[in-house]
Amino acid sequence: GFSVGSLLLTFVIRQRDSSGYFSKLAALLAFACFVLNISMLGQIFNITPSDQALLPWAALALLLAYTCNARLLLIAGLACLLAYSGTRLSEWSGFFWLEVGQRPENFLPGGLLLFLLPLLLSQARFSGFTATYRVMGLLALFVPMLVLANWGRGSYLPFAASTIEVGYQLLGFVVSALAIWLGSRRDWPEVALSGQLFFIAFLGLKMVD
Repeated sequence: GFSVGSLLLTFVIRQRDSSGYFSKLAALLAFACFVLNISMLGQIFNITPSDQALLPWAALALLLAYTCNARLLLIAGLACLLAYSGTRLSEWSGFFWLEVGQRPENFLPGGLLLFLLPLLLSQARFSGFTATYRVMGLLALFVPMLVLANWGRGSYLPFAASTIEVGYQLLGFVVSALAIWLGSRRDWPEVALSGQLFFIAFLGLKMVD
């Protein structure tokens, strides 16, 4: 009832709220109710936890994000999709889906796809959506690199942990420098700033080492 009611409330407010502020708040409430209700139903009927729940969460978040032009819901939807792609790759590699964090490389393909998606599908009609896609994609690329640069045992690569760590340190420097260059060349400030942030992070960790 709360899920359906808050969803209908979002549509009603959207028709009357010219600023869009209150419709975004109602959309966030609808998404929160939907997530909590699915979790509650799983507990009531003792359903085995599954990553499949991420798909309806992502679908509703993205639908509400594009309906209400809400970047926060877009972030939530993309995060669910990234998590789902990571868990799928984890299971296909022979691991339990909850062990996705043991192999950070599972998030790299999804991050690359998110970064490239605005080039394939224009987001010009929606304020800030293109930048959100790029930032989420870069986070899904840089964070696993940062982890593997200090924890080589979490990689699929058949090399010594120290070799993997050095390789990801170098890769992190190169990719973050490329992000700075690309962001400056294409006038994508969010890409340049993300590259600068992670270049400093890689440099700081290397200095600590």
